[in-house]
This record gives sequence, structure tokens and C-alpha cells, in this order.
Amino acid sequence: MNEAFKERLLGLRIYLWVGAVTCASACLLLLPEWQPSGPFPGRFWNALAAFALLGIVSDSFFFRIPFAKVNTSVGFIPFLASVAVLGHPWPMLVSGVTAFIVDAFVRRKPTIRIWFNTAQYMLATGLGGLVYTSLGGNVSLDTFSFSLIPFVALVVTFFLVNHGSVAIAVSLSSRGVSVREAWGRISGNALITDLFASTLAILLVFLYVELQFIGLAIIVFPLFLARQLYQMNLQLQEELEEKLELMVKAMEARDPYTSGHSRRVAEYAMAIARELKLSATQLDAIKRAALLHDVGKIYEEFAPLLRKEGRLTPEERIVMRSHVVRSAQLVATAARLRGPVEAIIRHHHENFDGSGYPDGIANYQIPIGARIIMVADTLDAMTTDRPYRKALTLATAIEELEKYAGRQFDPDLVRLVSRSASIRALLLGSARGARPQVPPEPRRVRGWAGRVPG
Repeated sequence: MNEAFKERLLGLRIYLWVGAVTCASACLLLLPEWQPSGPFPGRFWNALAAFALLGIVSDSFFFRIPFAKVNTSVGFIPFLASVAVLGHPWPMLVSGVTAFIVDAFVRRKPTIRIWFNTAQYMLATGLGGLVYTSLGGNVSLDTFSFSLIPFVALVVTFFLVNHGSVAIAVSLSSRGVSVREAWGRISGNALITDLFASTLAILLVFLYVELQFIGLAIIVFPLFLARQLYQMNLQLQEELEEKLELMVKAMEARDPYTSGHSRRVAEYAMAIARELKLSATQLDAIKRAALLHDVGKIYEEFAPLLRKEGRLTPEERIVMRSHVVRSAQLVATAARLRGPVEAIIRHHHENFDGSGYPDGIANYQIPIGARIIMVADTLDAMTTDRPYRKALTLATAIEELEKYAGRQFDPDLVRLVSRSASIRALLLGSARGARPQVPPEPRRVRGWAGRVPG
């Protein structure tokens, strides 16, 4: 199957998914029991226009953190609030008009993404509204009445549909990214903030019912605060990624002979982890640990050992072995790297039979990320030139892995590497000089939804 055919297949799959979401949204919009019965008072049309305008303004003031490839806004808050004020099908129109206008005229996204975002927002709002009214949620222009269970069900349904539809789109349009991984990246980055910001929908309903347009003016300030909360959260993530990049560059400057080693190890480790269908949280920890697994070598005591040509003496090997502890200690100075990332780095030289270092743990006591990086690190070491030998062929490297499976390496991982066509292709591509890149997010995520990683 050639590359051109694969690209066409990916394109067809995403078009079919966009069509399915659009059909589901249209069917929901046209449900007979939801058709307007009218007549509607002037206040109703004022409310419809007010919520649509607030949605457009809120969604227009999105921001993008380029390093994290994330677009974020608080435009969903008016969508949720409109469910309790207007009743269906009108909130679907509010969300649809908002998504269409912002994506088409503000963000200027491609047509397929405009179509998808409009449909998935309408579907999320419509299903959320259906659940809300089915559970007895109050819908009124004149009186404010809050019911916890219908509101929570509305919020949960909205985000399940919103995040789920985008996760499927990302998976269908990306190679090697499962729905589970895409879901984890989308929900993991913003779920807590989303739920917190959703409470502003209750305040918006109260202010509009009691104060009308004055209430809309008052809600602008809380919406601004919610936006700032998103921005601060994403900036922290961006700063962490920048620090990771700086540490990797410092490490490569110390040992230029193995420049690119950490990035290749990260790419191989991610490929193995994806074959195992690990969660997005585990993937992120493994990627960061792989990039930083040798960062402790920037300390001065390792400099003469890194510059030495030929094999190390037994005394020098003892010093070199301490780099795993030094690396773990260094990354632990960053609060977000403590725990799983720190543990993976500390144990990435533990052997499966317990003969490794620094702690001599064995088998499945060794974190899965450390076992993966052990394999990935060894593969890259064997298939690249070193001062004391030339690179081995991929076939020879895999034979070495199989030889030491169960002793040095996790035998399940060795079998996976030897049998996986995608991992072999990645290794062969790197061996021919195509240096792998390690993106912070899956390819083609950008743009599928305005307010989730996309």
C-alpha cells in the first residue's frame, strides 16, 4: 500500500466521520417533539440574539499556545446556559451559528473543519439539552431554578460528545494515534478546567433571567477570568516543554557524538508504547523520560568519560552508572516531572532479571516506561556509530535483543519489536538517515475543534 493511497484513505475516513456527525446533528435538530410551537415573545428573540452574540464574542477571543498546538476559548459557556433559558432546538442553533461564524470568518479554517466543528458543537449541545430536559431540568425566560443533577448531566454529556467526536476525528486523520490516546490528550489537558468553567453557565442563567442585558455585561468579567485560567494552565505546560527542550540541547552539547540520541530513543519508545496501547498520560511520561533519560550526564564528572575514545575502565563504568540517579534527581527539581517520569529515568538501566542498576529490581517491578526505554535506548545505541565501533544492522540488533530477552530485556517487548512492521519501518528509516521528530502532540490534531487540542 503506497503512501498516496494511505493519504487518500485517511482523507476518506475523516470525510465519512464528518458526514456521520453532521447527519446525527441534523436528525437531532429535526426531532418532531423539539419543533418550535410559537408564537414567541420579543424577549425570546432578544435572548436568542444575546446568547448567540455572547457565544461569538467568547469563542472569538481564543488563544493559541504554538508549542502545545492548542486553541482555547470559553465559548461553550453560553451554549450550556442557553439550554436552561431557551429550550430546544434553539441552543443547537446558538452553538452552530457561533462555531460557523468564528471558524469561517475569525479563524478562517478549511471548509471540512468548519463543517465538522459546527456539526459536533450542535450535536454536543443538542444531546446535552435532551438529557437535561429528560431529567427535569428547568427551562424558563422568567424564573431561575437550579437543579444539580440535570445540570451535571448536561455538562458531562456535552463534554463526552465534544471530546469524543474530536478524539475520533484525530484518530481517523492521524497515523498511529488511537482514539484512547487522542481522548486522553484532549480530556487530560483541559477536563478539570472545563468542569470548573462550566459552573459559570449557572451564573449566566441567573444574571440573564434576573437582569437581562445588564446581566450579560456583568458576566463578561467572570468569562475573562475563566479565559485567563485556561491561559495560565496552558502556559505552564508550554514552559515545561521549553525547559525539556533546553535540557535536551544542553545534554547534546555536552556529548555531540550522540547528538539526536535522546530524540530517536523518544521516537522508538513512543512507537513501542503506542503498539501496547498505553494511555495518553503514560505516553507523555514515557516521551519526557526518554528525552531526559541521560540528562544527568551534563554534570562535570561525566565530561571526561563522554569525551573518551574507546571502552571505559571498570572504575569509570561505576561513575557512568551513577548518571541514572543524577538524571532522576535533576528532573525531580521540576514539580511536574516528579513521580512517573522520575521513576522511569531512575530505572531505565534495570535488567529484567534483576542484575541491573541502580536498585537491582526485576521483572514487572520495573516501570513499563523504563522497560520500554531500555529496549529503545539499546536499539539506538546498536544501530548508530560509536567511537569504539560501527553501527550494527537492524537484523543484527534485533538478534541481540532476542539473545538477551528475559535477562536484560522484557521478553514481551522484544517479541513486539521483532514482529511489528511499523516499528521495524521506523528503525530502518532512522538508520537510513531520516531523523525522527518528536512532536508534543499527534500529527494533524490542529484545527479539528476550536477549544480542545486541535
